[in-house]
This record gives sequence, structure tokens and C-alpha cells, in this order.
Amino acid sequence: MEILVNSATCYKNNNIIFKNANIILDNSEICIVMGPNGCGKTTFIKCLCKIENLDSGHILIDNINIQDRKSNYLDNIIYIGHKNSLNDDLTVTENLEYLGAFDQTVNKNSVNKIKDAMEYFDIYKYKDFMVSELSEGNKKKTSLARLILSQKKIWLLDEPLSFLDEIAVKNLINLFSKHQKIGGIIVASSHYDFSDDVDNFKFFKMEN
Repeated sequence: MEILVNSATCYKNNNIIFKNANIILDNSEICIVMGPNGCGKTTFIKCLCKIENLDSGHILIDNINIQDRKSNYLDNIIYIGHKNSLNDDLTVTENLEYLGAFDQTVNKNSVNKIKDAMEYFDIYKYKDFMVSELSEGNKKKTSLARLILSQKKIWLLDEPLSFLDEIAVKNLINLFSKHQKIGGIIVASSHYDFSDDVDNFKFFKMEN
């Protein structure tokens, strides 16, 4: 599988968010998107999954433009945004069950898999807590637990390391490495350079 970003340009309110972005990602590669606040990291990630649209240029996945009706890119992508997409009025377990129901690659009958995902990020003890009762760090862990449940090949992650303690960061980076070993592709925005802890990475540096 290949992701090709070619001359991608995006505007908001007539202001340039990013311009002429170019990158190619192949199986087992991780792209670390870095840059100061307001430089367009979040918008770039959202353009990759078509939450936001480019004003010019294009994004291809396996040589098919993601705007093309023939593209099945969503079947291959899991997106976890900075705001986590969790329901405050559901428990940790209910959130994972609910979000997993929209992912065709998740085994809907595997209760143990959800338990394993919570245990991996050390949130099983909060399984019956409402998300509204959790710290920001545990909300982030709950959201990231979806990565263990899903079998999707492309992970698009906006600031996945934010709010995580040192152990959780290490666990997440280990999860990145496992995903790479099975041919997965990861695009992750970050203020923290974790390239020393992963192999086969590319930097995508953005500026204001």
C-alpha cells in the first residue's frame, strides 16, 4: 500500500494553511508530522482522511485519488483526532464497543479483545467509569485502545502522545512498532520527536 501526497495545498478563510505538501509513504513506514501550533498539522491529518478538502493538489492511496468514487480508502483508515471522539455519557467499555461497531475489521464478539486493549493501556480498572469522570490522560488512552481492536492498515493520529504519561508513551510507541512490522502505515502529528524510538520513519515538518 502507498500513500502519495502531491502538491497538496489547503486554505481557510483565504489564508494558506499549508502549500505544496509532498510526501510518499509505503508499507511499514511512519510519518512524524511536526511543527509549531497553528502550522496546519491537524488540517493536514484531516485532509488525509477527507474530513477537510484540499484546494489544489491531490492525495492518492494505491494510485487512486481519495476523492474518486472508486476509492475504498476509508476501509483502510482509522482516524483518532486530538479531541478523541468519545461520548462522555458512556463508560469506557461502552465507548469501545460503540466505536468498534463502526469498524468492520473489529471482531464484534470478542469481549476479551476489548479487555486486552484496556489492560494494554492500564485503563481496565476504569472500565465502568463514565468517560466524563476520567482524566485527560485516561481519555486519551481510551481513544487509543481502538488501535488494538482495529485491523485497519493506515493509522492517522492527531497528537496521539498528548496527555500521556511516560509509561503510556512507551506502550504506544511499542504499538507503533508492532503495526509497522505487519506492514502498517502511520501518520502521527506530534510536538515530541520520538524518531529515536522507531524505525523506518519520515519527518514531515510544517511551518507557519
